[in-house]
Formats: sequence, structure tokens, C-alpha cells
Amino acid sequence: MRRPIIFLFLFFTLGIVLEYHLEMKREILILSFLVIVVYFFLLHLFAWFRKSQNQSLRILRIICFFLFVSFLGSAFLYYAENKKDPLEDRIEQYCTVQGRIITVQMRDEDSYKMLISANPFGKRLVSVRGRLEKPGDMVGSLAEISGTIKLPSERRNPNLFDYRLYLKTKDVRVIIETDPGHITLCEDHKAILRSMIAKLKYGFLEKLQGTMSPEAYGIMVGMMFGDRGFIDENTYEMFQKNGIAHILSVSGIHVGIVYLYLSKLLGNRKTLIFYILTAIFLIFYAALADFSPSVVRAVTMILIHIVSKITYRRYDFICCTAASALIMLLSNPFCLFNTGFQLSYMAVFCLAVMLPWTERQIRYLEEKIGDGFRVQLLRFITPLIVIQAGMFPLTAYLFNYFSIAAFFVNIPIIAISGLIIPIGISLTPLAFIGGLLFGVGAQGAELLIQGMVFLNDVVFLPGISYFHVVSPSAFQLMIFYGFFFLLPSEMMRVLYQRKKIALITVVCLTVVIVSFITHYIAGTESSEAGLIFLDVGQGDCLHIKTPGGKNILIDGGGNQNYNIGEKILLPYLLKSGVKEIDLAIATHLHDDHFLGICQLAELMKIKKLGTYEMNQYRKDEILEDTGMNEENLLYLVGGERINLEEGIWIDVLYPQKKSKEDYLRYLTEEEDENKSSLLLKVHYEGLTVLMTGDIGMEGEDEILRQYKSTPKIMDIDILKAGHHGSRFSTGDSFLDAVSPTITVFQVGKNNYGHPHSTVIEKCVQKGIMVYRNDLNGAIIFEEEGETWRIKVLLPKNMHIKKLTRI
Repeated sequence: MRRPIIFLFLFFTLGIVLEYHLEMKREILILSFLVIVVYFFLLHLFAWFRKSQNQSLRILRIICFFLFVSFLGSAFLYYAENKKDPLEDRIEQYCTVQGRIITVQMRDEDSYKMLISANPFGKRLVSVRGRLEKPGDMVGSLAEISGTIKLPSERRNPNLFDYRLYLKTKDVRVIIETDPGHITLCEDHKAILRSMIAKLKYGFLEKLQGTMSPEAYGIMVGMMFGDRGFIDENTYEMFQKNGIAHILSVSGIHVGIVYLYLSKLLGNRKTLIFYILTAIFLIFYAALADFSPSVVRAVTMILIHIVSKITYRRYDFICCTAASALIMLLSNPFCLFNTGFQLSYMAVFCLAVMLPWTERQIRYLEEKIGDGFRVQLLRFITPLIVIQAGMFPLTAYLFNYFSIAAFFVNIPIIAISGLIIPIGISLTPLAFIGGLLFGVGAQGAELLIQGMVFLNDVVFLPGISYFHVVSPSAFQLMIFYGFFFLLPSEMMRVLYQRKKIALITVVCLTVVIVSFITHYIAGTESSEAGLIFLDVGQGDCLHIKTPGGKNILIDGGGNQNYNIGEKILLPYLLKSGVKEIDLAIATHLHDDHFLGICQLAELMKIKKLGTYEMNQYRKDEILEDTGMNEENLLYLVGGERINLEEGIWIDVLYPQKKSKEDYLRYLTEEEDENKSSLLLKVHYEGLTVLMTGDIGMEGEDEILRQYKSTPKIMDIDILKAGHHGSRFSTGDSFLDAVSPTITVFQVGKNNYGHPHSTVIEKCVQKGIMVYRNDLNGAIIFEEEGETWRIKVLLPKNMHIKKLTRI
């Protein structure tokens, strides 16, 4: 078998993915492992007795071996998942711990992130509030730190960022919150080499900060060391949307530039001394960049290349890539879920597989038209085209945008960075010498950075240079990459040349089948959901997904200090395959219900916006806030029904229609808008949900009087507690009248005392199941035949119940 390392990497990765999504138990892993080993041994024994190398036996043994590798990948992830830091049993307690300081990163002048070793438990992240004096001098020191133990936050809405998983890719399980006064350094046990590297880095940064503007300094730090903490959020977002954000963090491109710079500096003499010096410097540079995945990948590949040159062995690009990826996964299988790891290796695999094929096509063209300008231009731009084409599905899946500008702006940006990085490397030792030379070099680098920022600003045209896209499904991803890597491969070329059409068909069908299986195993967390109570913090938001593909939002949360529409609603919807909202209903216009809808409307099409009829006299304000047109507005009053599709509709129960005079008086007197919250009863194929907005007990009593003669209308399965569980809502009589099976509290961290303990106790005493966004994250209702499954995002608070249809 040619290139076995590639298959080792693929099957090891497959094992990690299976364990992550299926969460196989230890007993299953051990039993499967034993079955495969015994079967493999019996095949060997059978072949030995028969004294033959039967082709079928050989294939079975190969299959067994790679299945063994897959289960090895599952075992590695299982072990990593169950490797526990003792501090996980002391959450919210005040503890004193010891560890060696590995890195210190400044978030702002009064906030730092510190990574400390915690062998044999991995690492620990220390969050420091307060100013540290000379943080660079702390790196390498043994420290005693006292603080409060916290668990990293988990994913709170389907398919969104999981900080806890991200930290596991860094081998971190817990966070220690402290301040500078509770950090004691032991200078006698300092790691000399790590300390020297840190002093060099932070000494250079301190000198650079005093020479450059804040914007240029932040970009320079990101480009050289991968720390994006000093880059303005809007600037980074513009770079990201233009498809050039990779230049703001240390990547394989940066390491390649460093390698070329060293080659020029050492005179391009490929001697043993050159290779040794290069290897030492690259490892040193990786240490400066805190061994980020992309840097480790690039450095590992170059080191393997150096070894191949020294030992006169053939260097195979794709095998080298697979080997470096496998080494990283063996050290920490959670690396597979790091976006830096995914993007870095996918880019290199795209180049490794496609460039040989494109080079053959260019050679054919060269034979026809000669070695002219067009051929040279093709050779120059082909790698960029290959990377952009190959990376589009993954970037769409991860970030939900497609950048047209990336095809044009990457070449000049990479060319400029090819000048900035060598200048930065040259300035590092000069920082300790000082003088005019350092200042001139820093100003030259700043001019180049300003040129790069100017170019980024020029091509940043929302809706033209980039546009938002929904995440492709797991099936679409697998189909694309399966054929992207298969069709130009050497194996497929050989099969085609030998006219093995049947075998080609089998291979292609295998890709399709594997893609279906992957989609089934690794589908989205809410793919089958009909109702999702999203966690938008202190606010309400219900997403209704109909079988016919319609999407309805009832409220959208909102916070003046955090863009809920852009940061939560938009990525959640795009990652859930939602291109547009068919109907959004605001129960009332308070920020924690309506602001998120306004923010979303700027980024995603909302066909209709429903609100209480009284708000027609605030039409101009609504249109300005949402950017929508007047024909998109839908005014609602009690007694109306919104039919969505067969078996799914929304009844508006309250408030009733009033006169124009009453509406204007109400708006003029600025009465409590909570009293006019829409009361909506959602009917979803037999399941009923009552959305109450911020209605208080006074409004509840009025509703009960209104439906006194038809009490059946108030019977429901799920009650969204009024006003986030305020003690002035969800009264006893109202709760008895609606008699829910489940009460959902849409609440986040707040200073209002929501939800109030009396409301919670009231529900518990009546036998009503309670779910809360602040404790459970998103609350998801999925149909399972004639029953409903309730799923929450935070496993420690998970309850699985079944509701029989009414």
C-alpha cells in the first residue's frame, strides 16, 4: 500500500469523530478492540496454516488493522475526555494552586490571561483582573496562585462556539479567577530557557508599543506572535470578511516567510549547519508564537523536510502533512476540533492533492502555447485559486460567509506581509540595542501595515466583496471533499487509465455512503427540532421551524451592550440552514424582546414583522429601527389566527382591538408597555405553547376574565413564564387556568431577581417541569413519532421527557 500514513491519519481521525458524536462507553470500546484483535490474530493464524497469501485474506487483515486504528483514535479521545483535573470537583471554591507560568497575554490594561502547567492534569487558565508589572518577567517562573475555580462556559445554543471545547484543544479544563495580589512567584525555580524567550518577546513588544500607533502595533503583534488581543474588533472583522484574517495570526504562510528569510540571510547554502540553525530558529519562533496549531504544523513539516534532506530520503508533501497532523492528534485528540487546526491542515491538503493535477494541466498547456506570460501567471495564481476553492465549504461551515475579495486581495496582502515579518524578525534583537535603526525599521513596518489596512478598507464592500451563506450540511461537506480529493488523485488516474470503471463506481459510491453515514452521526444539534427556546441572555426568543421549511421568531432578545442579532441569532440561524425569516413577531417593543429582531433585520431578510396593532402609530420608529418597508409590517390583535401550514398556527389571544383614541392615549401617557404584550398560543401538530411576553398579574387577571366562558382556550402544554419569572407575574389563578406540563423561564444573568424563587416553587409544587435558559441553555423540542423529546444544551442539567400528543 502506497502512503500508509495517510490512511493511518484518516482512520485515527474517524475514530475521534465517532467517539465525539456517539460517546461510546468504555466497555464498548474494550469489547470492540478485543473483537478486532482476536479476528486479526485468527486471520494471521489461518494464513499461516494455509501457507498462502490469499488476496481476500490480505484485504481483510488490512481492514482489521485500520479498524484497530479507528478504535485507537476513539480510545485516545475517550481517555482525553475523562482525564480530570482535581480542581473540577472544587468549582466556585477558593483554592491555592501551584504551576509554572507558560504564557501571559494582555487582554487590556487591567486584564490578562495566564496559562500555567498542571502536570499530570494538563494546563490551567488564570484570568487576572488588575495590572501586572512586567508580565514578561513572570513567564517561566513557578507561581503560587490563589483564586476562585470556574468551569469554562459551554455552548449555550445549537452549533455555536463552545469555549469549553476550545480550551480542551489547549489541554485546559478549569479557569482560576484572581488578581495580581494573589500571585506569588518563586524566582529560585525559574525555567531559564522559557524565561529568556519571554524576556526577548516582551522586551521587543514594549519597545515596539512605544514606537508604533495602537492599530499598527496590534496588527504587528498578531502577525508575528498570533496574539489578536490588541487588534480592534471591527478591523479584524473586516480582514475576516475579506478572507485575509489568516495574515493577522501566525500561520504556515508566516513560517514559510521566516524560512525563506533565513535562507536568504544564510546565503541559500543548504549545508548541515544551515539546516541545524534553521531548525533551532523555527522551534524558537514556534515558542514565541505559543505553539499555535498552524505554526506547529508548518514547523513540523519543514523539520521533516530538513531530515529528509540530511538523510537523502524522498520528501512526500501529502505524507508529511498527514504525519504532522497525526503527531498533533496523538498528543491531544481534541486538536481536531480547533478551527486553526482544521483550516491549516485543510489548506495544505488541498494544495498537496490538487497542485500535482493542476501542474499536469499547465504542462499540457505549455506544450501547446509555449512557456509564455500566461503560463507563468497560471503557475503563480493556481495555488491561491486552489486554496480558495478548496477552503470555501469549510469557511462557509465555520464562519458563514463567502469572500469574493479574497481571490483578489490575498496576493498583494501576502506580498506585503512577506516584507513586514522579516522586518519584525530583524527588529527583535535591535529592540535591546535601541537607537535610530530600530525606530526607522518600526516606522517602515508601520507604513507597510497602513498600506495593508488601506487595501483592506478599499475592498471591504458588504454584499459585494463578501456575503453571508448558510452552513453546508455534513453530507454536503463530505461529498465535496470526498470528490475534491478523490478525482485528481493518483489512484483515480491509474484506475481510469486501466479502464477499471466498475472499481471507480464502487469507490464513488463508497464516498456517497460514507457521506450519508457522517451526516447521520454528525448532523446539526437541532436538525429535527420544531421548537427551540434560544438562550439570548436576559430576554425571550422562540424559533419555530415547520416541516415545510418556514422559520418564525417570536421575540429576539436584545441587549444594549451586546449585539444579540449579530452575535447569536445570525450565526445560529445560518448554521441551522436558515436563509431568511418568514415571520418575526415582537410581543412588545422593549429591548430584551425587540432589539435582537432589529439587529437581525440589518443582516438577514425578514419577510414579515408582526406586532400589536397599537404600534401602527409608532410605524416610523419601527421602520427606522429595522430598516424594513411598511408593507412588511403586520399588525395583530386578539382573536386573530396566523396560519403557517397544515397543523401549525398561532392564535393571538390578547390584547383586544381598541379605538384609535385609546391607542394614542396609551402611547401619550407612556403606560407600562408590558401590559400590552401580545399573548400568543402556538399550535404545533398537537403541542401547544403559550408565549406571554412580559404580561404581569394584572394582565393575567384581565385575560382570565376575557376567556372565563371559554376556559379550554387557555389549556396548554408549555408555558413561557411571564416577564422572565418575575414575582409579579405567573399568578396562582393564571397557572391553574393554563395548567401546563412544562414551564420555560427565558432568563439570563440579571440584577432583577429573575426568576423569583416563589414562582419556581409554585411550579414545582404543582408538578410542573421547569426549564431555564440560564441553567439549561437552549431548550429544544423534537418530534419522535407520536411523542416529543425535550433536549437541552447543557448535559449536566439535561432531562429527557416524552409528551403524548393531545
